[in-house]
Formats: sequence, structure tokens, C-alpha cells
Amino acid sequence: MKIEKETSITAPLELIKDIILDTKNYPSFINSIHKSHIHEKGANYSDALFYAKVLMFPIQFRVFTKEEGPSRISFVQTSGYFVKLEGAWDLEEQGDKVLLKYNAAVRFPPGALPKVVNACQEVFFPEMIDLFKFEIEQRIKIAA
Repeated sequence: MKIEKETSITAPLELIKDIILDTKNYPSFINSIHKSHIHEKGANYSDALFYAKVLMFPIQFRVFTKEEGPSRISFVQTSGYFVKLEGAWDLEEQGDKVLLKYNAAVRFPPGALPKVVNACQEVFFPEMIDLFKFEIEQRIKIAA
């Protein structure tokens, strides 16, 4: 399964990258992630274990998130629930706006509950970009 979404945000590129790389704070604005444990963190990468709930079904997955260049941040699951979870955030500066593109490739384990698969396809992954946009806008308002 592939998920691709994009949105335009009026925000500094560096702020957007900082929020995407700040995996420790994901539980504060991603509703389905209720806890994160940081295994290792550097200036441009993070190795985090996430505890999420999709339709009350608990899911754990460990993700390595890394800045690949000035306008790309990749992520890949290193262990956990999904057979495959990988993707990227691409950031394209357009004047005072940034076009934020999110893409993820997800493969579920055999025997995954159809309701959980559907919820991940319809809500959990597609809403990521909206939740990040809202968080970025909130941080800009607080800073103003």
C-alpha cells in the first residue's frame, strides 16, 4: 500500500524539519501515538520506538528517521508490527511557503485485522501530514 499526500505551509523550512525530526514529541500531536521511546537522537536523525493504538488495537514500531539532504527526511521501520514501513517527507520551498510532500509504503503482516488495515489506510497514515501541518502552525502562533 502506498500513501501520498501534499500540503502547502507558510513556515520556515528549518522549523518544519525540526518538527519532523522531533520524534520524542509525536505523542503530543499525533492522536494515535500515545508514547515514544527515543533509543538514539542526533542533530539530523532519530531512532524511536512508538506505541500507537489504531481502533484500540495496540501497535508498536521502531522507526529510524533521518535528514537525507536540505529538503528530504526519510523514515524506515527497523522493527515492529508492519512487514514494511518506509517513506519520506520532501520539502520544496516556494517563496514564503513550503510544499510538504508525504509518502509512505506500508505492508501489513499476514492475518492483520481488516479493520486495522482499513483504519491505517484511511486515517492513521493519511492524516499524518494534516497533524504535522497543524502542529507547525500552532508553534508559529505561539512564537509570534
